[in-house]
Amino acid sequence: MMRNAWLRGTALGSAVVSGLAATSALAAGDSAGGLPQLDVHTYPTQIFWLIVSFVVLYVIMSKVALPRIAEVLEERQERIADDIETAERLRSEAATVQAEYEKALADARGKAQELFRETADALAGEHAEAEAEAAKKIGRKTKTAETRIAKQRAEALESLRTVASETAAAATAKLIGVEPSAAAVDKAVEAAAGGGS
Repeated sequence: MMRNAWLRGTALGSAVVSGLAATSALAAGDSAGGLPQLDVHTYPTQIFWLIVSFVVLYVIMSKVALPRIAEVLEERQERIADDIETAERLRSEAATVQAEYEKALADARGKAQELFRETADALAGEHAEAEAEAAKKIGRKTKTAETRIAKQRAEALESLRTVASETAAAATAKLIGVEPSAAAVDKAVEAAAGGGS
């Protein structure tokens, strides 16, 4: 890049020298035809002005332009290095943040599964307690129903015995014409009931 700047400066210097030489030739009243830069008589002055303009441009380039260009390039290089360093730091921070995020996500999933297990266990325990309570209630209701059924059965049997005794007494009185005693009828019904069961 510096070489390109030097070549441009040299070309510019040559153009300036040529322009100066042409101006001086016109000012001197040189009325010869043709191009003045091709006139052999003006070569020494052209070379002199070429050397002067080259030295002036070289001094200007080396003292002013090239140090500024070098500063700009150095600042640019430092900025690029800083940007690369910042990018590396941010990349490592992003990797750290991503690792922390993935760890937090895995922890959250683990906690969710543990909470799910605990909830399922608690629900299973509550369900078992509810089933046990329902079984107790059903058992109590069944026992109450069985007691009531047994009582009603006993009442029905007693009622049946009474009806059977009355029917047997009435049938005996009608068949034989003699009315049996209540004790004899009860004893006959009891014997029939005992033999039937």
